[in-house]
Amino acid sequence: KGGHVIEGLIVYPVAWLVDTFANIFANHDPANFLNGVPQLLALMLVTVIVRLFIFLVTIKSTLSQQKMTALQPELAKIQQKYPNANTNQTQKQRLAEEQMRLYKKNKVNPLSQLLVLIVQFPIFIGVWGAMTGSAVLATGQVMGLHLSDSIWTTLVAGPKANVNGWWTAFGLIILMSVAQFISMKVPQWIQKAKTKKVARMGVNPAQKSQNRTANIISYVMLVMIIVMGFTLPAAMGVYWLIGAIVSLIQTLLTQYVFTGKKRKNKAVKVKKAQ
Repeated sequence: KGGHVIEGLIVYPVAWLVDTFANIFANHDPANFLNGVPQLLALMLVTVIVRLFIFLVTIKSTLSQQKMTALQPELAKIQQKYPNANTNQTQKQRLAEEQMRLYKKNKVNPLSQLLVLIVQFPIFIGVWGAMTGSAVLATGQVMGLHLSDSIWTTLVAGPKANVNGWWTAFGLIILMSVAQFISMKVPQWIQKAKTKKVARMGVNPAQKSQNRTANIISYVMLVMIIVMGFTLPAAMGVYWLIGAIVSLIQTLLTQYVFTGKKRKNKAVKVKKAQ
């Protein structure tokens, strides 16, 4: 109706889902909205739906990332062959060629993570707009915290103005920050565990540089989310908290399934060889 594409495809559907689920959880009784529980349950359910949608859209990229994690020991061995790849152009070229052959052999696209970011960004903008414009989130409060207010505004108001809301806001930003940190670091921890034995052979400057870059990107993203968690509506803090938990579960499940599948294929090959 004359609005932007993101508004029509993301903002309105997400806001409609929040309002619809909140009304269902409130049993169509407006008085139930005052305690904020229907809004909170609706927000949690919509977050899970949005995260599952992102997972389904980017499932190939997610599986490709899991393959990349599984290939880390082989990549580390290749990198050990070219210890001066960061300064020697010939070694750098040979390293890139061997890595690409390994990716091609295992049908892995090293740029697949970009697709996840491309999909997540407009959805984030849409969810932000939905949380800001949702009618039910502007009513009621959860343990003194209005979901439409920012955490920063509630904290600045101080414990004297709203004790319950102040502590709820403080607890939410702490839980969200910790959950985001764990969900971002778990894939790196898994990768480090897989390359632990190979890493003992020596330190590769190229690999060390890549790890440092990955860590910097992770921490920059974490800081951005925490800052936005302070300034955006508290509903976004809940969204990021639940989203981080869903992301962590998704990482562990896909890693478990992929590892199990790899072991099964290896067992089949050994059986055939016998």
